[in-house]
Amino acid sequence: MDDLLSSLSGVAVTAHPNNPHAEHPRFALYKAKSSGSSQHERRRKILEARREARYDLIMHLRCIEEENAESSEFSDDNMECEQERRCYFRPKKYHNFLMLSEWLVDVPEDFASSYFALPCPVGKRSLVVSARGRTRAYAKSGVKVTQFPSLLPGGNRHTYNKGYALLDCIWSETNKTYYILDLIVWLNQSIMECETMFRFEWLKSRMLEEIPEAAQVSRLNPYRFEHVPYYDCSPETLRSLIHEPLPFSVPLDGVLFYHKESHYTHGPTPLVGWLKAYMFPEILDDSCVIKLMMEVSSSKNKNTKKTKNKEMEVSLENQMESSATELIDGC
Repeated sequence: MDDLLSSLSGVAVTAHPNNPHAEHPRFALYKAKSSGSSQHERRRKILEARREARYDLIMHLRCIEEENAESSEFSDDNMECEQERRCYFRPKKYHNFLMLSEWLVDVPEDFASSYFALPCPVGKRSLVVSARGRTRAYAKSGVKVTQFPSLLPGGNRHTYNKGYALLDCIWSETNKTYYILDLIVWLNQSIMECETMFRFEWLKSRMLEEIPEAAQVSRLNPYRFEHVPYYDCSPETLRSLIHEPLPFSVPLDGVLFYHKESHYTHGPTPLVGWLKAYMFPEILDDSCVIKLMMEVSSSKNKNTKKTKNKEMEVSLENQMESSATELIDGC
């Protein structure tokens, strides 16, 4: 069934423009009309709207707190009724909660200065919620996948009343690690309205300074939590990102590109782009790769010219010395 679904994903019909579950428009067998201009226009409108108004998160946070306050204990009289009710009604409070990407189709002119690159390991996207002594992981669909203790705020019985946290992660089954891409809430404080760099730096400082033990396996932390470092989008950095050792021990799935002014929003957004590593030369040729090649070529040409000029100078000096010697001998 999984093979069938994956084979059909490339031809899926969706209202989500540049859906990463479908083929990239530039690599599709059927070359549809380019949606790059529409992606650029949608980016522009979102950024303009963001500068004029603030995103309202009250309802989302209320839902989170209500869910965290639910008791997991039921009386014997109500258990059968509760199980019957759940068969017909399964609320998905975290459905479409994660911020999702689009294929990076239209590379803006200010790409190098306006975006961060975030390498992504192979794994499954996961929303991790720690609260009231439990840590739960949800799939993108909002379905709860698993529950366990952790060292995150409110994530185990010793930190029951220490608030809650929400993290955007990738779960790696290979090494039993949650790789944290983004921080949504920390100690009851939402940072969804903060810009990308603030969220990334806040995540880095919390994980390294407050709970560095979360990167190690223990009785209260059966799975590792590691933050994924971010990089600027200069040609040199992108080249090293692809060709040098990765910041994690599992294979690279692709690279997410976050606009520096983006807030954390729910669902797909044109402010977060996605590319597989093999797509870099095709998509980033004009803005990054070719620019880097030109810089390297220019540097080589300059060095070659300097070498040739130096050789010519040495040759002229030798000729002058030879002529002077002949004149002296003739005298």
